[in-house]
Amino acid sequence: MVGSTRGNPDGFGHASGSGSQQPPPPPPGFAEVLATQTELLRHLVQGQQQQQRGGHNVHQPQAASYSDFLGTQPPLFNRTEEPLDADAWLCTIESKFSLLQVPCSEASKARFDAQQLRGSVRLWWDNYHGMLPTDHVVTWEEFNNAFRSHHIPEGLMERKLNEFLALTQGTRNVLQYAQAFNNLCQYIGHHADTDAKKRDRFRRGLSSKLKERLNLARPNSYNELVNMSITQEDCILAHRAEKKRKAPAGPSSAPAQKYRIVQNVPPPSAQKAPQQGRWVIRPPQQ
Repeated sequence: MVGSTRGNPDGFGHASGSGSQQPPPPPPGFAEVLATQTELLRHLVQGQQQQQRGGHNVHQPQAASYSDFLGTQPPLFNRTEEPLDADAWLCTIESKFSLLQVPCSEASKARFDAQQLRGSVRLWWDNYHGMLPTDHVVTWEEFNNAFRSHHIPEGLMERKLNEFLALTQGTRNVLQYAQAFNNLCQYIGHHADTDAKKRDRFRRGLSSKLKERLNLARPNSYNELVNMSITQEDCILAHRAEKKRKAPAGPSSAPAQKYRIVQNVPPPSAQKAPQQGRWVIRPPQQ
């Protein structure tokens, strides 16, 4: 006998016994559907980003390799006459490490730098490294200190300072003097660490003629002082050339001949009475 469905608004009767049916769950709301779609989109975007990066995020190396370092085109270093060339090389190498996409350990920096040494500099490093304990790991800071101590000794820096303090224009032109001045400025520290100090030192070493012409000049920078000195030097050279061109040309470049006055006395004669001598001008005998 089929059970009655009266009093049940859904039209489903609750039959007695184990064959009774439960009502279906209510449909999800709009907010739940939107949250589910958002989560699916987020997973989809993450998957696309991993594919674009080649899917190597998990296997990406944690430190830069020597091949990565060579990709920055680091310069080689050999023996040089200028001590600060060694310091400039270290600064360039340091800038190369900042170009790497992944960090480089301090020990790797020292090993990579050693591979850029050539000639006698490489022999020095092999000797230095050979005296260290076998298990000793050289860091970047230790490499820098050892390198500077060997290639930039304090005695050489003091010699360069003395050369700078005694530097004058001498027989150089202004441009040559400025080049020597700029080269030695690297070694002098506080003696020319401002533009005003450089102007004062450069003016002191100029020739007396240029110092006289620039006595009242007040340049705003060191470069302006150099340019003014070159201009005044050109004016001096042009004035000398014009003066030489207008100078009257002499008859000969041979030195002027000097004359001496001698008394012409005839030899005594037994037959004639002595005569009074005459004065004549004769050229000097060669």
